[in-house]
Amino acid sequence: MRVVRSVFGVLLALLGLIIGAAGAVAAFWLVGPDDTVYSGEQHLTSKGLAIASSPTMLDRHGPTLHVKVRSTARTPVFAGVARNFDAESYLKGIAYTELVKVEYPIALSTQDVKGERGPLAAPDSLDWWVAKTTGTGTQELSWPIADGPYSVVIMSADGKTAPDVQADLGIEIPNAFLASLLVFVIGLVLLALGIFMILFRGRRTSTPDPVFAAPGGYGPPQYGPPHYGPPHYGPPHYGPQQPGPQGPGPQGPGPQPPHQQSPAGPLRRGVAVTAMFALVSGCSAIPEPNTVETLTRPAVSNEAAAAAIKHYNEVNNTANRKRDDKLIATVEGGNLLRQSQAGYTISRTLDKSGKKLTKPYTYNKPVIGAPSFGSYPMRFLSSAEISGTKEYKHLGVWERKTAGSPWLLTFAAGPKSTVKLPDLTDVRMATKSDDAKLVAAPQAAAAALAEYLTAGAKSPRAVSFAPSTEVTAFLKNIAAEKAEALDEPRYFRTATVTVGVSEPPAAFVTKSGTALIFVNLTKDFLATAQPNSWLRWVSGPVVAFSPSTVRHDNALTKKSLVDAALLIPPKGGGKIQLVSLESQLVDAGGY
Repeated sequence: MRVVRSVFGVLLALLGLIIGAAGAVAAFWLVGPDDTVYSGEQHLTSKGLAIASSPTMLDRHGPTLHVKVRSTARTPVFAGVARNFDAESYLKGIAYTELVKVEYPIALSTQDVKGERGPLAAPDSLDWWVAKTTGTGTQELSWPIADGPYSVVIMSADGKTAPDVQADLGIEIPNAFLASLLVFVIGLVLLALGIFMILFRGRRTSTPDPVFAAPGGYGPPQYGPPHYGPPHYGPPHYGPQQPGPQGPGPQGPGPQPPHQQSPAGPLRRGVAVTAMFALVSGCSAIPEPNTVETLTRPAVSNEAAAAAIKHYNEVNNTANRKRDDKLIATVEGGNLLRQSQAGYTISRTLDKSGKKLTKPYTYNKPVIGAPSFGSYPMRFLSSAEISGTKEYKHLGVWERKTAGSPWLLTFAAGPKSTVKLPDLTDVRMATKSDDAKLVAAPQAAAAALAEYLTAGAKSPRAVSFAPSTEVTAFLKNIAAEKAEALDEPRYFRTATVTVGVSEPPAAFVTKSGTALIFVNLTKDFLATAQPNSWLRWVSGPVVAFSPSTVRHDNALTKKSLVDAALLIPPKGGGKIQLVSLESQLVDAGGY
């Protein structure tokens, strides 16, 4: 049994040595008192404009991520954490280096992603980073890793030069140092227990030597002094002891081995206790695997939206004063940009001296409605006061096409201040399932409006809309345009105006269930010439696009872009309400 105990002791000591060494390495080399495991400082470079981790690299959540980075060229460096769809949109089509694996604490594995050379928008100017840091020298970032696909992005602060940095990534696991110390202590205990089992010798239990009866004697046994002579080896007696004339002899027990406790019981209990401590200490430090596969977020924060509107106010007034097509394109997009640029063209033609420029104005006290998105493009709504007027207010749609592009105002309506708009908080983008809940689907409402404006007040579509002074004024304008041409029958044979939907409407659903939609329409005017006649535009804004010296043999044309904002109530909530209708001439000519 001593051999068995020694073997168990050696195995237990060896196990304790391994566990203790692992705990010591983890506690004093890998982790340290700050509970953080670092990759070690690595030299990272990229042929592109960024170094970004793959979303699968951060596949667990709970611990805190630490990033330390500095530029080897001593230039400003940027490090940030982003949702994967933001980072992917920002870097789409751009060459960069992808960080695919962190081998703690040995190296960072990377691979190159091909693409263009940029440049990118300065990363610090973008509002969607979850965490970020920028500057010269060593920059440090700490972020509690959230559930879902996220990416770490390292790049030059200007977004134009390739990064060349020294980076050190760390994972802070709560109580990792204490857990490592506990493993170390458990290892020492097992080692000591194993050594004890190897060196300890159990005390042997003593038993009296048996005394055998003299040959042929049947009397009681004699216990005399020990016999030191040569032992007598007689034949063993296998039969039952026969009683003699003096009475039965004693049935004394034969010699028994000393009793020893088996080491299996304490060893099993020791291993069980060790395993329990290891599980409690170790599992508490293991991060949970991610369960969220797709992330979403509000398109913009109130602070970022207010900053975008403030920037628009400044740039828009400067562009209006200079009638600068390129400058206005930095803050407007879509049909609104085309309308503004057409207005500048008309102003430069009819007001060369610039005495009738648009007066400066600003959008103040904005209220923001920001739907949630998980991809680009993104949109948000704004409602605000307009400086210099109390009769009208601003209602706009802002769009960001990619994560690296600016917010652009793509639709600007000016409803009267008396129009009651729904609450924009918790607004969301309309989906196909909303069509059945509204009195009309957004696309159907836009088409009905176009038919209504084309056919006039007698259109069968008119009954779908609540009475509107804006529609009345618009229809009168169309009638006047056609009448002006037909009043010259010697030159004009026909005159028609057609209104159509230029693109699907932007539709939002408010928490009241009412849909707020923004419709881009085109209004096309066509006046055909009589046989053997020619036509030309003579005066007015149209000559900015077709000078009066230009003759057209067959017809005159002009195009206007029309913006309409509609409120579509839920079923049973009444008719469609038109809250704004504005038109801007953008082209004229003929053929």
